[in-house]
Amino acid sequence: MSIKLSKLLLSFAVFCWFGGGYLTPSMARSEAVLEEINRTGVLRVGVRNDAIPFGYRDNGRLEGLCLSLIQLIREEIIRTEQRNIISIDLLVSGLYNRFDIVQNKVVDLECGPNSIRSLPEYNRVTFSEPFFISGLQLITRRDRTSSVLNSDGKDLTIGVLAYTNTENLIKEKYPLAQLEFFQGAKGNLRGIQSVNQERIDAFANDGILLLGEAILNRIPIEDNSPLSIVPEIPLTCERYGLILPKDENWENLVNSVLQSEDFRRIRRDWFISLAKESLIPSQQCVDIDS
Repeated sequence: MSIKLSKLLLSFAVFCWFGGGYLTPSMARSEAVLEEINRTGVLRVGVRNDAIPFGYRDNGRLEGLCLSLIQLIREEIIRTEQRNIISIDLLVSGLYNRFDIVQNKVVDLECGPNSIRSLPEYNRVTFSEPFFISGLQLITRRDRTSSVLNSDGKDLTIGVLAYTNTENLIKEKYPLAQLEFFQGAKGNLRGIQSVNQERIDAFANDGILLLGEAILNRIPIEDNSPLSIVPEIPLTCERYGLILPKDENWENLVNSVLQSEDFRRIRRDWFISLAKESLIPSQQCVDIDS
C-alpha cells in the first residue's frame, strides 16, 4: 500500500481527560448546554474508537478527525464564552449507545459516522449540519464481484454491523441474502477478514469506513489485490452529522464550527491522501460544500 498512515491520519497530540460536573435530574432538564459548560468548565463528548478515520485506536491511542473537530469546538467555546480554560471529558461511544448518551445528557455531543435521519424514538436529540458524505458499498473478493453486483442475494452471505441502518438497506438490495452480524470495536475489521478468508461473500458498510479499516490494517485493496470495494457508484449517499441535544444556541455554535474554513482545512488534510490515490470514487455523492 503506497499510502502511509502517518500522512493520512493526524495525531491528536494534546487531549485533556477530566471527570465531574454531573447534574441532578432537575438541573439537567432546565440548564442549557452552554450554561452548563460555563458552570463546570467541562465539555463532555462521545467519540467512537471503531470508525476509522473519524475515531479509532492506533497503537492504543485514540485518534481521528473527530478529535481535531472537538478541539475546534472547544476553542470556539473559549472565544465566544470568554473562558480561559475548557477541559474535555471524553467518553468512548459505540453503535449501541451513541444516541442514548446524548438523549440522557451524559455528553454534550457525539462524533462519529452518524447518518442523518429521523429519530422519533429520541425526542431530545438532533443532528448537526452534515460534515461528511459517504455511501454504502461492499467489500468482496475480486473473483466474486460479478456475483455480488448482479444478484438478488440468493446463495450469498453478506455481513453487516449490528445496530446500523445497513441491515435494512441490504435487505432491500439483496432480499434473498443471508445476513451475518458483526459487532463491537472490531466488528468492521472482523467483517473484512471474514471476506478475505472466504467465510462470507461480502461485507457491507459505508465506503470510507471500509477503506479506512483496510488501510490501518494493511489489507490490500488495489486493482491487483484479492479484495475490491464495490460498486463504484455507492448504493446510497449518507450524510454524517454530530449527534446533539436539542438546544438552539448549542446547535448554532457547533454548526458555525462545521462551516468554518478551519474545519474545512482539517477535513481536507485528513482525506487528501485518499483522494490523491484515487481510492475514493469520484464525487458520486454531492459534496457538502457545493
